Amino acid sequence: MSARAAALVVALIAAAAASVASRRALAVTDLAALPADAARAADDVFFDLTGYRFMSGWLEAATKPEHAANVAAMRAAEDRYSIPRNLVVRLAWQESRFDPQASNPSGASGIMQIVPRWHPGVDPLNPLAAIDYGARFLSQLYRQFGTWELALKAYNWGPGNVQKWLDSARQSFEPLETRNYSAQILADLADAGMGVA
Repeated sequence: MSARAAALVVALIAAAAASVASRRALAVTDLAALPADAARAADDVFFDLTGYRFMSGWLEAATKPEHAANVAAMRAAEDRYSIPRNLVVRLAWQESRFDPQASNPSGASGIMQIVPRWHPGVDPLNPLAAIDYGARFLSQLYRQFGTWELALKAYNWGPGNVQKWLDSARQSFEPLETRNYSAQILADLADAGMGVA
């Protein structure tokens, strides 16, 4: 991250914290100036500190024409795999901000941030294939763990890690990223009146 992006992240977090403290709406005009990974990092830090997000925008982004085909594919996959409405849409927003070319240092790529090493049967950069695969995988995780919260944690952290965590009666280490990942997705759905049981 560049020094300018890092300074902007710090300024955005401070502005967002002040807006929550004063109960004023946050007007962030420079957010678009941040690289996507820096904006996500700033948003995640702010959520860790306050429990609020300043850049969710997932529902609005889902209605944009440039995302229409992929969002339609996500909703079709939700229907096909009996996943609650908008759960795959919100997951994809968390993973990639709907960017089919997204990548990160862990090796995850594409709109569903699939790691080819762990999922060799799908091209993560083919959005329709990745969406179907990601939704099917999430559905399998739900059947394995019994709740959407645990399925989301397993999508983020891996099913083996979640199983070890459960076997330890949740006493072992759960990464903050994983805790926030499931919490943010479920909270955004609830805020939009689309709570997931």
